[in-house]
Amino acid sequence: MSSDRIVITGVAINTPIGDTLDLVGNNLLSGKSAIGYWRNFDTSNIYSKIGGQIPEYDIEGKLHAFSNRIPDIVLSRAEKVFKQTTKGVQLSVLMAMEAWLDAGLFEHIIDPFDCGIICGGHNLSDKYLLDQQKIFSDEPEFIDAFSGLNSLDTDHSSSVAQVLNTKGFAYLVGGTCATGNIAIQTAINAIKVDKKQVVAVVCPMASFHPMMLHSLTILEAICYSQYQDTPTKASRPYDINRSGFLPSEGGAVLILEQAEHAKNRGAKIYAELLGASVNSDANHLGDPSHEGQVRVIQDVLKKCNISPEQVDYVSAHATSTKLGDIVELKSIKRVFGSHAEKLIINAPKSLLGHTMWASGVVEAAIAIWQMRQGEFHQSHNIETLDPAVELNVCASGNVKKEVNIFLNNSFGMGGINSASLFSRYHG
Repeated sequence: MSSDRIVITGVAINTPIGDTLDLVGNNLLSGKSAIGYWRNFDTSNIYSKIGGQIPEYDIEGKLHAFSNRIPDIVLSRAEKVFKQTTKGVQLSVLMAMEAWLDAGLFEHIIDPFDCGIICGGHNLSDKYLLDQQKIFSDEPEFIDAFSGLNSLDTDHSSSVAQVLNTKGFAYLVGGTCATGNIAIQTAINAIKVDKKQVVAVVCPMASFHPMMLHSLTILEAICYSQYQDTPTKASRPYDINRSGFLPSEGGAVLILEQAEHAKNRGAKIYAELLGASVNSDANHLGDPSHEGQVRVIQDVLKKCNISPEQVDYVSAHATSTKLGDIVELKSIKRVFGSHAEKLIINAPKSLLGHTMWASGVVEAAIAIWQMRQGEFHQSHNIETLDPAVELNVCASGNVKKEVNIFLNNSFGMGGINSASLFSRYHG
């Protein structure tokens, strides 16, 4: 077995439609939408009042559910961290613990300097900072004593590292909505170049607040002029009446492991990670680039020595914007040529909404689950298919198909294009 091969040995996810991979996957197959009305902040001053929000969450209960499933010392470290951190960090730590447990890594002695944490995200504490600013303006002496640390995005990576006792490295990368694949690419380099054995790719939930949502609405990125009374119909990639994306809470963790190391310890293997690629349009705005998307897909295929004809499925970025959805399909058609008509393509954001910086890893986890199930969810809310859509976007129902290799696209504001490639693990 090549020492360069990388596999996925653990997965965790948390979204408005479930906090386990099986639950999220089955809810997607049944057509359950994550989109509803925002509940945790005042929407009276903003145009769009809908998005995806996780239900009320018993964080303490979730933490103590790990009792007798993980070493006591790990639980003790987590309890200490939870006394000093924000809800967002706590949710990241819970996902990381779940993924580490899923990978069976608590059962094996591994040099902590051979393990690392890559967090994908930025502006992860925006709402917390705004709340602290209000307290500071009124009564400065009552700000959170840990606000100087809690306001740092690195609190996510450092807290996860503390709980899991990983000492190889712990830091963040960010690239707007392409962040997930950028984190995956960074983790690949850590294993292939720096020779780490295990890397947890942690993508925390975005920190939504009214000012952020309103500013994105002014840019006409978010859906606001339609479907405010029917939230579940608002996210509609490929439909002729799509009018913007629906922001949504959601995060995920993938455990990347050097394949030989995973095999030697008898780990369960979800999939093989073939590679990832990232490029830039040299443009600070949000308009998509056909050239950049084509090039990043071509690059990841070339890097992985995979021909276009070997790819079976594309987990599309497809955010439900007028321009973006069609540019991506044209890019796919350009790269795959006549084989594009044989691909199945679906839009996770039609049900999940846009989990922003986490979307690349959230959607990779879902795509891995669907590949293993052999069934791919419908792209929902397509009432009138855009005539510009010429490929199979799963418009009429779930699709059952054996898939061996899939492409996971993520494109971010600021001209950041990314793609990752996964396959079934064949030993």
